[in-house]
Amino acid sequence: MWDPGAVPDADWTPTAGSVTHHLALPDGSERDLILRKRLAEQLQEAGYAAKDIEYLAFSHYHYDHTANANAFAGSTWLVRQVERAAMFAEKPPPVAQPTYYASLRTSRTVIIKDDEHDVFGDGSVVMKLAPGHTPAHQVLYLKLPRTGGVVLSGDLYHFPEARALKRITIFDFDQDQTAVSREVVEGFLTKTGAQLWIQHDAIGNSRLKKAPDYYE
Repeated sequence: MWDPGAVPDADWTPTAGSVTHHLALPDGSERDLILRKRLAEQLQEAGYAAKDIEYLAFSHYHYDHTANANAFAGSTWLVRQVERAAMFAEKPPPVAQPTYYASLRTSRTVIIKDDEHDVFGDGSVVMKLAPGHTPAHQVLYLKLPRTGGVVLSGDLYHFPEARALKRITIFDFDQDQTAVSREVVEGFLTKTGAQLWIQHDAIGNSRLKKAPDYYE
């Protein structure tokens, strides 16, 4: 399970249509999000429950990438030490929401030390360090038999325009490091021919298959 959402399932009630959810963050900022289906329901449609998930990982610790983390406390958490330390610090980063992942404190945990971590040892799922947005931000490479290579961006880019114009968000932990990480990932995309799926790209995401459909 990678980046389990922006709003915990328990925090909203689905209807027959979309739901507008108001979110207040610890730093005082607010967001209005459009929600349609709980994560647990999407998993169920794909034939899974949270207890079936062997591994959990995040691109980074921001609230909108960790919301349903507590549901996967029985999984093995794959994390880099600097990110875990920030998440459980006495004063966590302002864009983190500690209640979303509190149960992970006692989860089975594997601390990732290498720039690349081959989750299953066969090259099919690889976590690649791409720091800058946060100290140990990472992207996820999937090598699918029929679809081919896909890289899930985390927040390396938020929108296609940021990629085209080489714009970096002002709230990145280290903007210079983000620029370097982008060069590395772009080189990897060129070398492998993999697609880049920008996780915050609403238009791009609207064109992707959703559960119970899947990519082979």
